[in-house]
Order: sequence, then C-alpha cells, then structure tokens
Amino acid sequence: MKRCNLQSSAVVLTVCLTFATGSAVAQCALGNENTWVPTSTPIDEFVDLGDGMLFHERTRLIWLRCPLGQTWDGSACAGSPDLMNWSAALLAADAHQQLEADDWRLPNRNELASIVEVRCFSPAVNNAVFPGTTPAGFWTSSPLDGSIDQRWRLDFADGELEPADETQLNAVRLVRAGWP
Repeated sequence: MKRCNLQSSAVVLTVCLTFATGSAVAQCALGNENTWVPTSTPIDEFVDLGDGMLFHERTRLIWLRCPLGQTWDGSACAGSPDLMNWSAALLAADAHQQLEADDWRLPNRNELASIVEVRCFSPAVNNAVFPGTTPAGFWTSSPLDGSIDQRWRLDFADGELEPADETQLNAVRLVRAGWP
C-alpha cells in the first residue's frame, strides 16, 4: 500500500512513498481465502491518505477505512460499527465531516461492490486495506428497481448485493469523489 502525506485543508498530496508489503495480493481475515481465485482488490491499488482514509486508484474514490461507529487508530478499526436503517444512514453520511471534507455519502451499489475481494470470504474484503470489516450488510444509496421502500445492501460475508427493506439495520461505509 502506498502512503501519502497531506498538506493543508486543500488536500494536496506532497509525498507518496511505497511501503514494502511483501506482496500486492489481498490479505484475508482469519485465513478465509481461496488461493485459486485471482485478487480483485490488490493492496497496491490503494493509497493511504492518513486519518483513516484511502484513495482507490482504479475507481478514483476516497473511502473511509472504518465503518461509521468505529475509529481508525492508525492500524485497525476500534469499536463496533453502528447499525442503522437507511434513512439514518443517509443523515449520518450528510453530517459526516473529516479532514474538512463534508461531501461524504453512501456509495452506490457498483462503488461498494468495487471493494469486494473475491479471493476472501467471511468477510469478502481485503483485510490489509479495510481491517476488521464485519461479515455483515452495508447500505448502498441504490434503490431497488420498482420498489419505494427497498435499497441494495452489500453482504460482506460473501460479497453479494441483495435487496433490503429500508427499516433493516446495516453498517455504513462512506465514500467521496477522489481526484480526476
């Protein structure tokens, strides 16, 4: 993973160093890994922006490393993720500010699916990039076609998108637009 230092509230990258990770492949939690499957979110696609944020070079998005309710301690996500219904998730995203950025939002279903690590299961996420992700459902902003009260959620147990009633309680990982 790359590490970048930020300068001022303008979020200007000043120095970008590549850390030796030993391997650019995914790291699966608890050894839950299918080594026959190619890595879908290699570590070297992500730039550590500090303060619990990552830039995904392939999608050009900035992600919070930890779900809402958890805090980044420099190496892991501490605490437990907040579970909330879809309306509360939208309000929490709208209220979130980090590093003077106030444009955090719920990811759409394609954006959230872009961080699924297909090599890993339970959770289906690269543990080196998003440590401590629970194998649970996470909200997306995407509505289910033809439904007024269902949204798509991503289940990180298996990395599958599935419909969910807006009253269900799910975790929230926020995203914002990155650099062009």
